[in-house]
Amino acid sequence: MGNWKEVALKKAGKWPPGVRLPIIISVHHQSEEACVMLPDGAADPRDYYERQYGGRRGAWRLLEIMNKHGVLGTWIICGATCEKYPEVSREVIKQGHSIAGHGYAHESPSDLHPDKELEIIAKTVRVFEDKMGHHLRGWRTCAASHSTIDLLLKNFDFQWDASVWNDDLPYIIEGHGRHFMEVPFSVYSDAAYSKSAGNIEQINRFNTWDMNTPDCVAQIMKDQFDALYERGAEQAVMMPLTVHDFITGRPSRAKLFDDFLGYAKQHEGVVFTTHDEVRKWWLGNYEAEKLLTA
Repeated sequence: MGNWKEVALKKAGKWPPGVRLPIIISVHHQSEEACVMLPDGAADPRDYYERQYGGRRGAWRLLEIMNKHGVLGTWIICGATCEKYPEVSREVIKQGHSIAGHGYAHESPSDLHPDKELEIIAKTVRVFEDKMGHHLRGWRTCAASHSTIDLLLKNFDFQWDASVWNDDLPYIIEGHGRHFMEVPFSVYSDAAYSKSAGNIEQINRFNTWDMNTPDCVAQIMKDQFDALYERGAEQAVMMPLTVHDFITGRPSRAKLFDDFLGYAKQHEGVVFTTHDEVRKWWLGNYEAEKLLTA
């Protein structure tokens, strides 16, 4: 599909000793970016202010909960969000979390020309360098295009990407004279199941939202964890866990996140980690087999 190839391990990969189930919390810090637009071209008021809550309150609540449990994760941040709420990004970096770019204004590259997608990635990288003095090591696009992987490999020096949903475990992608680790994303561990924005039919003339209860989302997260933890006794598994600042940052949904962290921590071999660390761990499998050429 592109000018790159996957590099497969010859033997089943392993995590470091003592790690049975690594959980990567991805906090999508995007606030009001990608607000749903109504047919008349105006922003959906409820969607706009619901999303804005993420930058004003939700992100801070999620940071507080992660601090309470002593866990790190990866914050997936839009460039425009970094500009609007720089204090959040500064605190995230200060506390040692990993950071990845998430587009500038939560654009969908699958709908864009490759030149425009490249422009957006480059703009986002510059924002973090200019505003935070931080050089991005990771990327998660909002909706990958057929050009995304080529653009990332050819034009940037990212160490990992987490835009693709096609596997349970990381793998190396090689092309354009370099390589990076693809750390697959999963909607099956995404707390955004708590809502549906952008419905074809508006709920009413003011908004496009529909919602599940926190209990529904909590059950999804627990079932995913239980299945992976059981499987992890025999082979390598990984649990990507995604929360959004404007959704899970709300009090009732933040509680389910808090409760889940407490539940998972009770299990031996569960490690909350970051994309940066997972990349290093899994890269060891490739280095042991001497598979990397780029």
